[in-house]
Parts: sequence; structure tokens; C-alpha cells
Amino acid sequence: MRPVSPYDDAFWDYHTTGDWTGVTDALVRHLSPASVVDVGCGQGLMLSALKQRHPAIRQRGIDSSDAAVHRARGRGIEIERVGLAFRGIRNCAAAATLVEGFDVAVCLETAEHLPPWSVAGLIRVLTRAPVVVFSAAQPGQGGTLHINEQPLDYWRERFQREGFDIDPRDDAFRSAIASLDLPWWYAVNIHVFSKARPT
Repeated sequence: MRPVSPYDDAFWDYHTTGDWTGVTDALVRHLSPASVVDVGCGQGLMLSALKQRHPAIRQRGIDSSDAAVHRARGRGIEIERVGLAFRGIRNCAAAATLVEGFDVAVCLETAEHLPPWSVAGLIRVLTRAPVVVFSAAQPGQGGTLHINEQPLDYWRERFQREGFDIDPRDDAFRSAIASLDLPWWYAVNIHVFSKARPT
């Protein structure tokens, strides 16, 4: 029997607000993906909006919460249930395979819920896509079971280990997100990373 998860229906009921159609429009306008995978997609709000607004874009969700997976599937989202607390690089191989072949990997407000020892695996998974849209809680943000709140420099250094850095489109994308009706932390925390070009 699985232990009771704090990420239950009450948690997901609380996190139902936001202009996710606007988020998907910003993704398409600034990053032009033919495919999007959302790692830590929760109940699939962003992917559901993407499916309705841009049905030609291939999509997939990945999450570890049973309640989230059930809700996402109820929205018609293709979603894989995968534990995201990766114990080392080898442990993340299956999830990395699910991300390979997608143009953009999205990971929004997920990393702070994972233990620090899973960070290398998470970043390895995300960087199987050439572009990553990433946000994670900063120190002091607070939230349900935030166990790894870190500043941007921490995450940037982790992406740099995989040969990624802030994408040139980051400022424009962040401005688009800041104009939307979303919980405040998205505008503060979101960034676009991509494979660094040699100088």
C-alpha cells in the first residue's frame, strides 16, 4: 500500500488558477515548438490548454502524483507516471527517454518539491530536449513540502553542467509571462534555457 500523498485532490483543487492559454500562446510565439513535454505536469492544466489552443503540437506529461495523473488523463492528456526523485543518473534513464525527441521540455514549480540529491537527474532529464522552460521556488517562497528552494544562480550552474544556459529569447518570454494572470511566482521564477552555442 502506498503512503498517503500530500499532493492529493485538495492540493490540486487549490492549484487550478492561472491563464494557461496565455502560457501556451507565449510558448508558441517565442519558442515555436512542434512538440512539448511537461515534466512535473501536475493535473495537466498547461498541456490541456496547449491541446485546445494548438492541437497540432505533440505533447506529453510526466508526473509522480496519482491524483495528478488521474486528473490529467481525465483532461485527455497523454501522461506517464514516473517518480521524479531520481537517485543518481542511472535512475533517471527511463524518464530521459520519455523527453528525448521533444523540442521543448517544461518544468514549472516542481524542482523545489524534490530532494537535493535528485537535482542532477532532473536536469539530465530536462536537457534531453534542446530548450527547457524552467521555474522553481526561490529561498523563502514557501509552499507545500518545498524541500529545495534555491536561487537562480544555483539552477543556472546546474544547467551549465549539461552545456545549457539562459536562452537569448528569455527576456521576451519572461515579459510575456509577467503580463498574464498567473500566481506571482511564475513571473519571478521562470526562465528559458537552451544548449549554449560555442563562442
